[in-house]
This record gives sequence, structure tokens and C-alpha cells, in this order.
Amino acid sequence: MSAPKFFRKMAILAVIEATVGTLALVTAANAIEVSDVTLTPIEGDEADQGVIRPYFGASETSMVTLYRKVAFSVGYAGVSPAGTLPGYSPLLRGCAASATNTPAPAPTPNTVFAPVTDDIESLSIYATIDKRLYKMAGARGNAKVVCDAKAIPKWQFEFTGSFVPVEDVASMPAVNYSAFQRPLGVNKLNTTFSIDGYTAAANSFQFDFGNQVVKQDLMNVDTTEITGRTSTGSVTFRDTDVATKDWLAMARTSAKVPLLLKHGQAATNTVSLSVPLAQIGKPTFSEVEGVHMITVPFRCIPSNAGNDEWSFTV
Repeated sequence: MSAPKFFRKMAILAVIEATVGTLALVTAANAIEVSDVTLTPIEGDEADQGVIRPYFGASETSMVTLYRKVAFSVGYAGVSPAGTLPGYSPLLRGCAASATNTPAPAPTPNTVFAPVTDDIESLSIYATIDKRLYKMAGARGNAKVVCDAKAIPKWQFEFTGSFVPVEDVASMPAVNYSAFQRPLGVNKLNTTFSIDGYTAAANSFQFDFGNQVVKQDLMNVDTTEITGRTSTGSVTFRDTDVATKDWLAMARTSAKVPLLLKHGQAATNTVSLSVPLAQIGKPTFSEVEGVHMITVPFRCIPSNAGNDEWSFTV
């Protein structure tokens, strides 16, 4: 009987590829501090052979595409010192975002992530579970943010990449998580939210890059592509008087308003999301601990310049 493999003996490393689809080498500095991991070791399309026999029974199927998927969460946190790149920077770049870094000693050192349409980068991802190595090349994906009161905020990532046969390795990889900060809890002390200039008593906030991720396996082509983006989100907060904000009227007129979520403290360990043109959708009602709440969905609209419907500043 073989010895058990332990799922929590896991390491995930990710690095930007110099050539899309060609595995890049990783080091300890490429380690990603993750939680909530789901690894799909083999995925793909199956085609039925359709063989007819003189009796009932299944016909064989054949795998006609092969790829691999992995999903995980990463702490929604900033950096220290300001101006250093967060450890999740490669992940956002693999989700069709640019990273513009302004290091110290600039007056305002930070990194700004913004959406891109062209020249989308790809990742090599190495997931090792108890000395069993699963590689993905050419990985691209989608990102979400979940930021709920009285909870730890998280990035949620899902990546699709090429299938590489699994390998047994002699040891677990070396890891260095120094580029990751512990995320702070979502509360009054650490988190502020405003929409159309109104500072809302928010209970829940969600944001979705909305990348359309497709796996193409054609003659001479085996790639993961991001073919579109519709970024959306929603926020739940204490409802207001109509005189303060008429959310229903804003939905009726498809109002486009600025939105800002800032989480963290001082100049470090802070992440800010800015949406200049958040189009208000149809609100719904609920209650939290007996308090009447309103949930306002929104859609992120780019300006005429494009690729500016949102930005994250770390």
C-alpha cells in the first residue's frame, strides 16, 4: 500500500513567460501565498467515437483537447515598504492587467494595475502537491475581489493553461513569501467605500474582472486566450433616504458615477480600487441583522481612451 499524499503539503509558484506557452523557470521568489485551492489536473473536450454494434452499449470516447485549470485565493493586501511590487503582481498581469511601478524615493511610491487589451502576458504555473508536480504553460485567467465586513478580503483567481504530464519530484520546492502582506480585516478602521461621493455603510463588496477566457486547440495552435472583458461588481450597504441618493432613479437613467474602495492603513498595506464610470444597475433589497440593506450592481464603462474602466493602486 502506498503512503498517503497530503493535500496541504502544497506549493504554487508562478512566473511571467518570456515566450507565451513556453515554460519559464521558477525560483523561491515566485512562490504564491494561497488558500482555497482547487486543482483540475486534466480537463478537455471528449468526442464520442459513435461506433454502432449489433447490441446496446457505450462507444469509446477520445480526448480531443487537453488542458489544466487551477483556482485559488490570495490575500487582498498591500505592500511594505511602499513602492515594492506585491507578490500577486504576476497573477494580475496574467489576467490582462498592466503593472506600472513607481518605486521609492518617488514622492508617491506605488504600483498601479489597469486593464489591457493587447499583448496580454501569460504565466508558467507550477503546483506541487506532496512531491507531485503539475505544470501549466501559457496560463491566462480571471480575477475577482471579495471584500466582506468582518472577514478577510481576498483576491480569487482562476487560470487555464496547457496540459503537461504530472511528475514525481524528490522534494518540495523552496518558497519565499516575503512579497506578501497579511490582509487586514474589513471594518470601519481599515476600509472605506464611496459611490457617487456618498460614503456608504457597506456590508459586502464584490468585483469581477469579467475576462472571457477560452482554450483554443487548433491545427498548429494550443493556447489560452482572453477574448473580451466585461468588468462588473456589486455592493451591499445600508439603504438611504431618497433625498440623500435615489438609487432607483440612478438605475432608471443608467447613471455612470465614480466608485472608490480603499482597504488598509497609512501608506503601506493599502489597496485602492477606483472605477471612474460605474454604471448603476437594478438594485435589490435585503436585511442584515435587522437593518434594511440595498445591493447596487454596477458595470465598469471605459472612456473613449479605453483600458481605463478601473485601476488598482497598491
